[in-house]
Amino acid sequence: MKRSLQEVVELVVFGLVALLVGTGLLWLVGWLLSLGGLLLKAIAGLLWLLLRFVVPVALVAGLVYFLVKALQNRSEAAPAAGTGTGPSSSHAQSVTPAAEAPTANAPAMSAAPTVTAPEPSGAAAEASAHGAVDEGTTTAEAKPNGAVDDEPSTNEGA
Repeated sequence: MKRSLQEVVELVVFGLVALLVGTGLLWLVGWLLSLGGLLLKAIAGLLWLLLRFVVPVALVAGLVYFLVKALQNRSEAAPAAGTGTGPSSSHAQSVTPAAEAPTANAPAMSAAPTVTAPEPSGAAAEASAHGAVDEGTTTAEAKPNGAVDDEPSTNEGA
């Protein structure tokens, strides 16, 4: 197959054009990648600056958090060890004898605080001062000088 000089020149020119276009495309791709690389490098630099600030702050904040939590756990554990302070021991100290379970002789009482009756006046005051007890009178009412027993009970035998 014999080619003419014109065909050979056309093939060489088309090859050079293809080579030029390919070189241009490679340059364009490299330029785009370098811009992308510069953009990615700038983003990485910003992240690095941010991390250089955030990591120490996060470490200090975490250390403070765990120290405060440890101190709170320590202060909550101290009253449970029996030091006598704190909500659990103060509740145990506030129990009064009136709030305990009733005995076999006394009627059932509620856990409400005990209310003392006002001192009697007139004939009732004289009778309680002399030790006279009526059948429906409780021992709290019959005591002289307003003294009150821990367990109020009725005098059924007197």
